Amino acid sequence: MTKNVCFFNSNKAWGGGEKWNHHFSLLLRDKGYNVFVVTNCKSELKKRLQNESGITLHDEPIGNLSFLNPILMGRLRSFFRKNKIQTLITALPSDLKSGGIAAKCAGVSKVIYRRGIAVPVKDSFLNRQIFSKVVDRLIVNSIETKRTVLANNTSLIDETKIRQIYNGFDVTEFDRQDFSPLYIPENNEIVIGNAARLTAQKGQKYLIEAARILQDKNLDFKILIAGNGEMETELINYASELNVSDKINFLGFVKDMKSFHASQDIFCLPSLWEGFGYALVEAMTLEKPVVCFNISSNPEVVSDGKTGILVPPKDSKELARALEKLIVDEKLRKEMGQKGRKKVINNFNTPLVLSKLIEVIEEK
Repeated sequence: MTKNVCFFNSNKAWGGGEKWNHHFSLLLRDKGYNVFVVTNCKSELKKRLQNESGITLHDEPIGNLSFLNPILMGRLRSFFRKNKIQTLITALPSDLKSGGIAAKCAGVSKVIYRRGIAVPVKDSFLNRQIFSKVVDRLIVNSIETKRTVLANNTSLIDETKIRQIYNGFDVTEFDRQDFSPLYIPENNEIVIGNAARLTAQKGQKYLIEAARILQDKNLDFKILIAGNGEMETELINYASELNVSDKINFLGFVKDMKSFHASQDIFCLPSLWEGFGYALVEAMTLEKPVVCFNISSNPEVVSDGKTGILVPPKDSKELARALEKLIVDEKLRKEMGQKGRKKVINNFNTPLVLSKLIEVIEEK
């Protein structure tokens, strides 16, 4: 049995990938594995793990070109050898280059690359070498992520090395969390939630445009947008330009996501692509119907017409039409919400996902 497992994530910010590394490092520890985690020197993942017993942390100033730094690579090799790491689980392309190569040089028997974004891998000589000689297993978090990884080169990695494992979501733990609504609706207001980084990829501009359409129909609603990012000022100004500022509350970063989702009647995620929509699953667990674009992995998470509504990408009118359908039909909201929770339990619940990850770790 593999005993010494190392997670490698150099991202400084906190996001879905870091949440996955944090969650599964603790779960493997609780299963009896000796868990090591390599992070960047200043990272949110390091901060959240540093007081956890049974987790050995190591930090490095890792960047995209760190694999060219012989001193840093030497430190990584020494760390892997000293701790007799048997399996390395990497998160980012830069991690795969630095951590993966160092691990192979240190004699680590298995390098797993977990790909969590539905973006094609560049068909470069370096990537072809890494995927053929460094990566022992590729974990993709959706069928769509697998498709996009291979979009530029279908022979990038041997098909037998690929494992599809959805992101896990701990329903039991989420149910245990206390919550109190962050927003109290006025009168008969229907609350629409959105939670994502404020970037072009996440498509909040389409939700703002939909808000104008809904307002012109005199529908009673409020939109709560949780998150921060480089487009925050631009989006706030866009809401003002479309005269819907009083319909939208920009909440900034929200840590208590259960309280956020409990504050809404409908969840809307107009992303232009997703590796796996954590926020969709959180909302579905709380029996909230969801509306999102029919792109990337969304159809794998959302059953159109059953747990939510999928609409054509970048189509603000159809987005507004789907939201209107749910705003005016309380019974439909309830039915879709209940079916959504059942889908989470049957497909994405953590015990199921953890067992699949352990299978990959223990594969010969």
